[in-house]
Amino acid sequence: MEEFLERLRVELQDDFEAYLFGSLARGDYLIDSDVDIIIVTDRLVGMKPWERLAYLRRLAPRNMGFDILCYTREEFREAQETLTDIIKIK
Repeated sequence: MEEFLERLRVELQDDFEAYLFGSLARGDYLIDSDVDIIIVTDRLVGMKPWERLAYLRRLAPRNMGFDILCYTREEFREAQETLTDIIKIK
């Protein structure tokens, strides 16, 4: 995960927040669980949601299973009402 966050720091010029959600955030993950991560940035405003996801997936290490969500800051504020068990990691 550190490799992914470092790539994000470079690509997004350190203008992002990262959160874990799902089993890793709840503490009930298994050895084969994927990493559920939310990236919040306004650097990708103007991109369609699927374009943001494709961009971020390109940065994720191939050997690690990631489930990535990407929100603008405004979208994240709205989504927080329905998100549970999230942990800020950056």
